[in-house]
Amino acid sequence: MEETKWLTKTKIIIMSSIILVIGLIVIFIVVHRHNLINEYKKYESQLEYAAPNYLLKERISLKENEWREINVKDILKQKLITNKRSSDCDGYVIAQGLEDPNKDEKTKETSNITYKAYIKCKNIYTTQDYGNKKAIGKQNNEKTQTQKDTQEPEITLFGDKNITIYVGEKYEELGAMAIDNVDKDVTKNIKISGKVDTTTVGTYKIKYTVTDSSNNKATITRTVIVKEKEEEQPQTTTPTTQEPTDNNTNTNNISNNNNQKPYVDTTAPIITFNISDAYQRIPVGRSADISVNGIYGYVARDNVDGNITSRVKITGNTGVINTPGTYNLYYEVSDSSGNRATATRQFTVYNPNTIPDTTTVIPVTSVNITPNSIRMGVGSSYNLSVSIYPSNATNKTLTYTSSNTSVATVDSNGTVKAISKGTTTIKATSYNSKIGACTVTVQ
Repeated sequence: MEETKWLTKTKIIIMSSIILVIGLIVIFIVVHRHNLINEYKKYESQLEYAAPNYLLKERISLKENEWREINVKDILKQKLITNKRSSDCDGYVIAQGLEDPNKDEKTKETSNITYKAYIKCKNIYTTQDYGNKKAIGKQNNEKTQTQKDTQEPEITLFGDKNITIYVGEKYEELGAMAIDNVDKDVTKNIKISGKVDTTTVGTYKIKYTVTDSSNNKATITRTVIVKEKEEEQPQTTTPTTQEPTDNNTNTNNISNNNNQKPYVDTTAPIITFNISDAYQRIPVGRSADISVNGIYGYVARDNVDGNITSRVKITGNTGVINTPGTYNLYYEVSDSSGNRATATRQFTVYNPNTIPDTTTVIPVTSVNITPNSIRMGVGSSYNLSVSIYPSNATNKTLTYTSSNTSVATVDSNGTVKAISKGTTTIKATSYNSKIGACTVTVQ
């Protein structure tokens, strides 16, 4: 009787197919695991560059040899980063304050801080030394701003803080907007009190008050001065009998037209950032966060049109950037009357493979305007020369203000425009409140 062969051609094909399928599954698992590890490492890096802004937003400062543990869930709650794999991981970031020769001598607060993320993602990836903090010094357990909100909202007036009108003219209330560190846009909560009597010469105060959800209250006041109209100088020639009647009639008509003319909106909108001093630092190969919400978000409001955030146009370096350096984002918005507002923000792109300390923030130590006093003629413009020290400061964003905008104004680029005779002080303020000043005299 002939013995039947065990390995038939059919069996060989089936076994080969099974081995091939198993091999493909193994390869898929290995490749998928490798891709997951890369994504987890990317998430780890994201946590490290988001941590400085978390401390900044929560108003937490570290001293020399002081450290703080930041739970990654708190960073995610603040919407500082988004990552589809974040739900796979638990962990924390250790912020370590190092010795700093430029520290604040009174508080010993340091700007020389390193950040290290420690995450554990399923059974696939775990940061080396996870669970072993290896931090030096004293732990910082200060309550966060979210845990205990003690910061009052910031109110910004539309138009000038000091307004002068003449008896008989109509006072148009321009309003204000308000941003809170936790509640964000709280403009709708502003209460306005005070009244202007345009029939009586005097100085009137309009008070703007807003309270956030933690009962922190902020107030700001606008001064409205009502003056008598200056009398017209008499004519040097002797008019005829008919001419005075015509002139008086024309004067009355002009006066009536001024009192009855429709309101013309000449007040520019205001662009305000959710966190005024938040600074983006992103690795090469990514683009800056220009979303409306979150720590880098923004609000645009107009005294007539209301919230016009949807009209904001952002230009500058908005795409993916592959070269380390400092870049700019330009924000622009116009209201229905064509009044325009602009704002500028800087951000830094770094290479994590060549810069050993990618998250240390170098603060601005001083801001200087050269010269510190200038004289201008009415209608002229002048571009301020501003120096920021040190030159490698992380965030070089400046905010320009004029103490008397009826004398001279200044735009977001530091260009001063002379309006009328008088003296005003132009200030350039850094994100950490370092101020450079220049006295402007308009002749």
